[in-house]
Amino acid sequence: MENQSGSTFQQSCLSFIETLFPDEPFHFLEESKAMDAFGYPGRQLFFASPARTLKFTVLEQAHKHYTRVFVSEKTSENTFFRQLLEATYDDNQLYIDHIVQTE
Repeated sequence: MENQSGSTFQQSCLSFIETLFPDEPFHFLEESKAMDAFGYPGRQLFFASPARTLKFTVLEQAHKHYTRVFVSEKTSENTFFRQLLEATYDDNQLYIDHIVQTE
């Protein structure tokens, strides 16, 4: 992901969000650095609507074929982020790998 500009990825995220939540207006909040359990660097992007905040945790894979993205959600009912789905980022597109089972 190092060769992708931040704004390209940010636009990809917003397009992805519009597909998931077509009736909610989202805007970009902030970006911060992140690190996975194995010490690989990554970053987190936060987007918000009046109903929820979404966190996109972006982690490069060791093989560098694609970038792994974890999408989490926080609402007024859930004060902590809970994972919604895992996706991959390839060719400026986000693709859902799988949706995390919810209660």
